[in-house]
Amino acid sequence: MTTAVVDSPENEQSLAWWFLDTLVVEHRSAPEMTTVVLEMTLPVGAAPPLHVHDDLDDTWYILEGEMVVRCGDEELVVGAGHWVSMPRGVPHTFRVVGAREARILLVHDNASFRDFVRELGVPAGARVVPTEPVFPAMDELARLAGAHDLRPIGPPLSAEDADQLLATAR
Repeated sequence: MTTAVVDSPENEQSLAWWFLDTLVVEHRSAPEMTTVVLEMTLPVGAAPPLHVHDDLDDTWYILEGEMVVRCGDEELVVGAGHWVSMPRGVPHTFRVVGAREARILLVHDNASFRDFVRELGVPAGARVVPTEPVFPAMDELARLAGAHDLRPIGPPLSAEDADQLLATAR
């Protein structure tokens, strides 16, 4: 491999998706690389179900915003500048808290989550969080998630639980 790829926010070749209630920008990588880099903008209150990836280490860097994260038995409050690394096979979830969106940079070693975004998402008309999020029926969402190494096993982190963790952390 001898070709470098430089991606920028203005790059129109990068794909962008409205995925549920988030904006996902798929950053390009050099040819033949397996690393997947996704930039996600998540609205306040965004919280996926408690889930497991059996074949993906879920890692991301927080560019903006604040989140409460639950990984296994650990509960953390994280914000801009934090690197979050959740090993495969460990149940995890999070909730975006505070007064502003969170923006995270996901770095994955395989394309399973990216392929889930591509299958469920729709091309973004603008590089903003969708104003009218689209959520499929829960059984369809679970089916598609399962086909892409994302196994829901419990409810999202509630606003009440996130508030309690925030109060304890401060």
